[in-house]
Amino acid sequence: MDQPAATLWYHPRPHGAGAVRGRFFDLKRTGINGRAMDTGRVDETVARGTTEVWTVRGTDGMPHTFHVHDVRFRVLGVDGSAPPPAPRGPKDTVFLPNGTTMRLALRFDGPADPGTPYMYHRHLLRHED
Repeated sequence: MDQPAATLWYHPRPHGAGAVRGRFFDLKRTGINGRAMDTGRVDETVARGTTEVWTVRGTDGMPHTFHVHDVRFRVLGVDGSAPPPAPRGPKDTVFLPNGTTMRLALRFDGPADPGTPYMYHRHLLRHED
């Protein structure tokens, strides 16, 4: 019996065209944009169904990993140039070596977690375990 052809799941990546807002995130050891993480605080709000372009930068001497819940995004640029091959696919997390700036196009389509909609944060691997 013939097996059906495999179908890969496709998730469109936003291009950034029609973005309603640009935001800037400065990642530091102590937090984002000078604020320590506090899950009881909302720093940004977005409207479902919109596209935004976010600029994420890490310049405090250490690498950072930036993650957004319930969103897949596209890396538009790294340090002002086209992204290299590795970050070109759909992402929900990016690694930023020290001194790196990335521009991300995010489309807020899917349903978000009602408790923490579209939460973003830095990941520190040593804290994950």
